[in-house]
Amino acid sequence: MTITETFHNKHEVFTEVAYKTPGMLPDRYVFILTNLCNLKCAFCFLKRKPTKESMAPEDWINLAEQLPENARVTITGGEPLLFTGFNKVFSYVAERFDCNIITNGLLLADEKIDFLLSYSKLKVLSISIDGIDNAIRGIKSEEWKGIEKVIEYFIKRRKEINSDCILEAKTLVLDQNAEDLLKIHKYCVETFGCDHHTFQFLKGSPIQHADYMFEFDEIFKRSGASRYRNFGMIKEGLEMVREYNIREGKRAFLHPKIANLVSEDELTDIDFLNRRGHVKTDYLPCKFPWSSVHVNFDGVLFPCLAIPMGNVKKTPLSKIINGAEFNKFKAVIKERGTVEACNRCGWLRPAG
Repeated sequence: MTITETFHNKHEVFTEVAYKTPGMLPDRYVFILTNLCNLKCAFCFLKRKPTKESMAPEDWINLAEQLPENARVTITGGEPLLFTGFNKVFSYVAERFDCNIITNGLLLADEKIDFLLSYSKLKVLSISIDGIDNAIRGIKSEEWKGIEKVIEYFIKRRKEINSDCILEAKTLVLDQNAEDLLKIHKYCVETFGCDHHTFQFLKGSPIQHADYMFEFDEIFKRSGASRYRNFGMIKEGLEMVREYNIREGKRAFLHPKIANLVSEDELTDIDFLNRRGHVKTDYLPCKFPWSSVHVNFDGVLFPCLAIPMGNVKKTPLSKIINGAEFNKFKAVIKERGTVEACNRCGWLRPAG
């Protein structure tokens, strides 16, 4: 079992405890340092609109000071390396908490790798890779070759300093790459050198992890998720990935975790994931709002769904987590299990 799998197992155990224990702070915090990005991917759901309300480095540090000792921090964006105070915020976080970074890799360089790996609490560096050369994200061939060289340096330095930081690839499953899922997987774990590879499905509701907020009642409205045209091809590709993993001893995961890509058993029927609407009986009741929260680039705290619970620039973290709005949200989820806006969320777990 790897460090990442160990964390996820501990997180699920913590989730069960937090779900039953009023007043507990979450153990996972997603810091959305910026909603700006140096790419303009067609499938991106962010508005990427600049604002004067963005958090300053000191605001993020003030928030980090309020986290519980058992916290783990995910640093993301937008593109987090675009954030002017990235080094200052990362240093403060990584000196105190286990953390991971999600990036498109364009702004990585050897000196940045040295800086990141100097912190032993950096546990995962995740690179978004949706195609073998990532042209699907609008990245030029020479730019991608540059990223490959930087990752070669990462792997070399990691070995030299005996770091346990995991290199992960994150691939968004699209109709455009449906026929290449095995090729992409082999590229990620063989050529690029990733330890893990996560396949993530398109979200089923714009309310999930958005960089702009929605009204509370929006979570009950029919989401109307876009359906994959090539879902049969996707299933075939994922089954080939599973067979490859068993044969070669590689690791890949699905998000949401509706099937096991490192199991000896054939891929289970996952057609229910491609419905336009959310069918609650397909999934277990969700408990993750009790253990995981997001803090937007402007300081607004929200659970998985972008419903504002309060602003950390104005209100202490514990007061927001235990406040009336968050308690209202948790009460709805506890009563209903999931809501329409949960459609195809990465935290969903299949029933049965």
